[in-house]
Amino acid sequence: MTKPQTPRQHSKSVTVRSLLNNDMTPKELRYDLCVRQQPANARSCGLGDRDRRVIDPPPILQLKIDAPWLSRQEISRRLRTPSYVVHCSIWSPDGEEDMSGMPDDYTRQKRLMGNLVASPFVGFDERGDEGCFFCFPDISCRTPGRYRLKFVLVVLEWPLRTNAKSMIKAELLSDVFQTYSAKEFPGMLESSALAKALKHQGCNIPTKKGNDKTGRRDDSEDNSGGEDAPRKRARNDSL
Repeated sequence: MTKPQTPRQHSKSVTVRSLLNNDMTPKELRYDLCVRQQPANARSCGLGDRDRRVIDPPPILQLKIDAPWLSRQEISRRLRTPSYVVHCSIWSPDGEEDMSGMPDDYTRQKRLMGNLVASPFVGFDERGDEGCFFCFPDISCRTPGRYRLKFVLVVLEWPLRTNAKSMIKAELLSDVFQTYSAKEFPGMLESSALAKALKHQGCNIPTKKGNDKTGRRDDSEDNSGGEDAPRKRARNDSL
């Protein structure tokens, strides 16, 4: 039996023609997405909305622009354009089947729930390097099983106006993650240095210490990211 091929773990970039270079000749502008923090585990939340648990750790993506003819300052300026959107969906482990739909008896439900769209956050990672990040701290899976997440980068025509165009520029699949039943769920992981760094700058991503040995979740560091949490906003300048 032939072993199924593992989907490629980097973005499929679409080239874009740009006339913004100094000599006004077309250049290839390429957008690349990479997963800086992969999903690992989730606790299935069933068909209701009351006992919803998020995928852990929350996926974090980074957008990069490959344009050798642009200066570092120009690339940084472009990364601050508020026209980027990343959409998330759920797929089979081989990356071939969209698993968003539920069985026939539950056609009105979707397997993946929560905030499936992320806007850009420009800040510094745990190493102090500036980047454009997309975080998904509020997505949950209804049913046990093994899945991947598919991320699609959409660039909106800017400035926004009626009948503005939107174009898909890159897409990629996450690593396989496991969704467990409530009894089998191994617990939450401690937040990564990257998540803590982005949170400290004002990114809306919860941080946590993880579960203790008794299996109880320790949220003493932060869980809500609500109004009482201190917020230090990183500067996100737009065009």
